[in-house]
Amino acid sequence: MNRFLIAASFTVLSSAVAIAQTGDKPGHTSPAPGTNSETVSAVKDSTAGVVGKVSAEMTRSTDGFVTAAATSDMYEVTAGKVALQRSESADVKAFAQQMIAAHSGTTKALKSLIPATLVPPMSVDSRRQGMLDDLRGAKTDDFDHRYLTQQVAAHKEADILMRGYAKDGDNAAIKHFAAETDKAVKMHLSMAEKLADKYKAAK
Repeated sequence: MNRFLIAASFTVLSSAVAIAQTGDKPGHTSPAPGTNSETVSAVKDSTAGVVGKVSAEMTRSTDGFVTAAATSDMYEVTAGKVALQRSESADVKAFAQQMIAAHSGTTKALKSLIPATLVPPMSVDSRRQGMLDDLRGAKTDDFDHRYLTQQVAAHKEADILMRGYAKDGDNAAIKHFAAETDKAVKMHLSMAEKLADKYKAAK
């Protein structure tokens, strides 16, 4: 029994690390930096944000919540790593580093709570993959605005997701996780909004 628990714990930790390392779909190739149109990316990301809010509002099952939360974390960690590579702003890089740490942490915390029969996704969905492609393909002058715009939308979506499950979810431990995580989500949303406003003022 002890050996089983040790093996299970190792599997959970390994899976969490794997998710934190990359969120891209297997075999996916993203566009090269500077090859995207900012106008097209803005429209795509705006549409993705609307879809994300609707999806979050409809997610109440434990399975759906775990999938959505894990996908959100993978997007956040991967987007943060892209920002560390591409941004020329110290403030944006500091925010991105905080997102990497925070969302790697929530991935591990959530994995410790879910039933053994529930397997989280190992890569992002098509919507988040498109958002990551918009980041990677952005021109240097457009990157910070694109990243921060996505961050505001992503954290609004996460707030809806966490509040919804904390209120109506059917797993007590995960409901508590959602309620506690939402406190950090709201803080990160405020940070992202302030950075986005600062960037607009600078432009």
